[in-house]
Amino acid sequence: MHSITKTHVCRGNKDAYRFISKVAFVFILVPMMIFTVPSISPTALSKTPMFIPSTPTGTTFGFVGIDYQYVIVTMNPDSSWMFDWGDGTNTSWLTLEANKTSIVQTHQWSAPGSYQLHVKFKSETVSYGIWSDAMIIEINTYSSEDFPNRPVLYTGKIQGIVGNAYTYSALATDPHEYLVCYRFDFGNGNPSEWTAYVPSGSSAYLSFAWEKPGVYVLCAQAKNQYGLESMWSDPVQVIMKNTSEDNGVSIDLLVIDAVHYQIIYTSKYNGSFYDPSSGASNDIKWKGGNVFLIDGDSDGRWEYLYAPSIGQIQPYIEPIVPQKNFFSDFPWFIILLIISIVLGIISVILVLIKKGYIYLYEEEVSVKK
Repeated sequence: MHSITKTHVCRGNKDAYRFISKVAFVFILVPMMIFTVPSISPTALSKTPMFIPSTPTGTTFGFVGIDYQYVIVTMNPDSSWMFDWGDGTNTSWLTLEANKTSIVQTHQWSAPGSYQLHVKFKSETVSYGIWSDAMIIEINTYSSEDFPNRPVLYTGKIQGIVGNAYTYSALATDPHEYLVCYRFDFGNGNPSEWTAYVPSGSSAYLSFAWEKPGVYVLCAQAKNQYGLESMWSDPVQVIMKNTSEDNGVSIDLLVIDAVHYQIIYTSKYNGSFYDPSSGASNDIKWKGGNVFLIDGDSDGRWEYLYAPSIGQIQPYIEPIVPQKNFFSDFPWFIILLIISIVLGIISVILVLIKKGYIYLYEEEVSVKK
């Protein structure tokens, strides 16, 4: 017997085959691709950082030998940061301190030049670290013309009572119009902290209270925004005593147009504006709110406004009281309104007469002779 192999060919709808192939691709091949690609190249995705760290905040200009401060703000206590100063030095890895939201570092460059400051960030998810973009720092040498001018002690108490806080202000200009700040030496061996920066030619103030009676030497110093410090001001002698009985009177120092004046108080709200160089004495007036008006030239007008609590003295312009004028003060509006009403009534009467609603008649009267 002969065996015969039969081949059976099944025929079906071609569209059905296409449909089945698409379903197989979606449910079988696509999931395989999704789960297989990461397993083949696991470092491709892990090298993508959560973010590129931003450059720190701080000056981009400065001078050699001056410490400058740079700040990185972060809310991640598990991150680490490194500063590369661009001069061959860098910090160690720094972490956020407890209850802090920023990392602060200071640095000074020893030679002039252009430096690239970078910050490197790393965390558990980015263990290899990511560098920030470069921050260009221009460092220059300085000359004597770059320093702020010597400040003057602008206002403050020069005779008072121990235990009372008195406010002192200083004023300096910068040759390049850089911002300036101030600190004070109250004669106790410890200079104060620096004030906030203000524009060149503006004053800033601090308050201080002496604990012991005595004679103290008060000075002030200015610093511009790039860290260059001025010479100390000329010293001013301050006398502090135990009580008002010992003190006699209270005296404030004021400097106006480079001239040193004094306010000598006879009471808390009264006193005189005194010029020690000429011996002239003019009036002051308490305006309320611890503010005084000063008659600087004895002309009966107030030229200055002085606020001891903030160490400010500034020109004062008296408000102009308008003089009374007959034509401007006369109630013309009311007069015109009354005239308009009267003319309106007359017009109505004339119209009524013309229309015949109101009659005018004459009455003949006979007179016997």
